[in-house]
Amino acid sequence: MRTASHHLRRIDNTLRAIAVLALLLLGASLLQDVLLLIFAACLVACVLAGAASWLHHRTGIAAGWCLTAVILLLTALVCGGIWFDGPRIVAEGATVAESVRQQLEHLWDIWQDNPSVLRLMPHLKDQAFPLLGHLTSLAPGLASSAIGIGGDLVVIIATSIFLAAAPGVYAGGFLRLLPVPWRPRGREVAEGLGTTLQLWFLGQFADMAVVTVLTGTGLFILGVPLALTLALIAGLFNFVPYIGALAGAVPALAVAVGQSPRTAVYVAILFAVVQTLEGNIIAPLIQKRTVDLPPALTILSQTVLGTLFGVMGLILATPLTAAAMTAVRMVYVETILEKQPAPPQQPG
Repeated sequence: MRTASHHLRRIDNTLRAIAVLALLLLGASLLQDVLLLIFAACLVACVLAGAASWLHHRTGIAAGWCLTAVILLLTALVCGGIWFDGPRIVAEGATVAESVRQQLEHLWDIWQDNPSVLRLMPHLKDQAFPLLGHLTSLAPGLASSAIGIGGDLVVIIATSIFLAAAPGVYAGGFLRLLPVPWRPRGREVAEGLGTTLQLWFLGQFADMAVVTVLTGTGLFILGVPLALTLALIAGLFNFVPYIGALAGAVPALAVAVGQSPRTAVYVAILFAVVQTLEGNIIAPLIQKRTVDLPPALTILSQTVLGTLFGVMGLILATPLTAAAMTAVRMVYVETILEKQPAPPQQPG
């Protein structure tokens, strides 16, 4: 009788867990944009809090003033860059977009009468010119969507500042939702997630900086126009590992083709060399001190989250994966699997 009652209780707990998981997945699907914004705000908050904590330990100044100094410094850097170099970067970005459009038109002129292309993609002709039109109006399109993008940025920045200013308040409120015996471990997991996001961003920022410098130097030596802007684009796209690296090479190749086919070949070799160095030397050295993510898992997470949540999911796929790996390790592996009591010894 006791065994039957025990099995019924386990079935009941399993069904409850499935129901809760289903509700969570349903809520996540309905609120995916909001959840991604919240995660982005948490990521920025972890970065701000980590920088403020580092400054506090170095100088002994109060943590609140250190956070204020970090925010003011970042604001000054962004505003100064926009004031001094913003118009030139916008103009050069429009030139890069125009170069990409021209190269797509050139490729279409070459391939439009190819029977294989027409057989494989019968609707390509109907879709190519609208795409070219969108590329032509890229800068106005970005300007027209600035309100929506700016609104998301305001939400992320404002939320991240409040989270970084009083992390204990928000973390404590979340921990109070847990049963009392779980709260100490919950606090450890929250701290571990914050450290993981800080280390991931630090490593990714260092990786982006190295890629920007190497790419810019190589493009300058090759005499490619708009070398600085193309290097910045490559570095920013490298925020998304692997996929971003490929996408960041497209503008540089489009500009180089406009110079000469030989220059385009040299630029392709340059990007191949930089990405080889980044993947085999630079990234492993950085990841020794930050967060090491398996390449296959990173690419799969980008594919899945990019398909489910669009561009924002693709951008945040890697930090989400890093946070998920930490949560699984600390909550499931260390807390459940590795702390289970050993089975009783059978008498020999």
